[in-house]
Amino acid sequence: MLISDYNPVALGQIDNVTFLRGINKVSKTQIFQEMYGYYDAILSDLRYFPVPKIDSEEMDVRFGDTWYALREYGGKRRHEGTDIMACNNERGYFPVVSMTDGVVEKLGWLEKGGNRIGIRSKSGGYFYYAHLDSYAPGLSAGDEVIAGELIGFMGDSGYGSEGTIGKFDVHLHVGIYVRSDNGDFSVNPYWILKILERNRINYGI
Repeated sequence: MLISDYNPVALGQIDNVTFLRGINKVSKTQIFQEMYGYYDAILSDLRYFPVPKIDSEEMDVRFGDTWYALREYGGKRRHEGTDIMACNNERGYFPVVSMTDGVVEKLGWLEKGGNRIGIRSKSGGYFYYAHLDSYAPGLSAGDEVIAGELIGFMGDSGYGSEGTIGKFDVHLHVGIYVRSDNGDFSVNPYWILKILERNRINYGI
């Protein structure tokens, strides 16, 4: 699919009732309560799930709690994020939008992250989107973005020199970091995504 094939059907306003219902449900879990002190710093910035809903019942995404799972490329390390998998495994098909208002702090290639974008929200949270197939046209480091704005398309880039693709299935790696006295601190995005999946922008093809 080409960028021109995607058009917002309706961004709409945030459904606060649905959003708060999602928070209430997820916040009852013990893990969420233990991490709430970290989440609380960025909750007010969150608006949308990063992958819009496509007008197709067959095509969607799925994700599980993969934060801190073992990864071995480039040496053993922990996975600081949640992977949102494309059910059709087609690079460039699913659009990716910013979950928050903010400023594009990083944009470009990383060996492990491939085509990646890092957005700093107003409250200081750092939202990391990796393995993109491509970026939104004209997007550059230093640009201001709003929640729900197109920033790129899901892909399978990374794990090699610039331009490497196909080393793993198509997915969006979402990393979320909050500021601490010792720098940015990784928090588990899974619980945030479980809340935000109730706030998905609709895109038409």
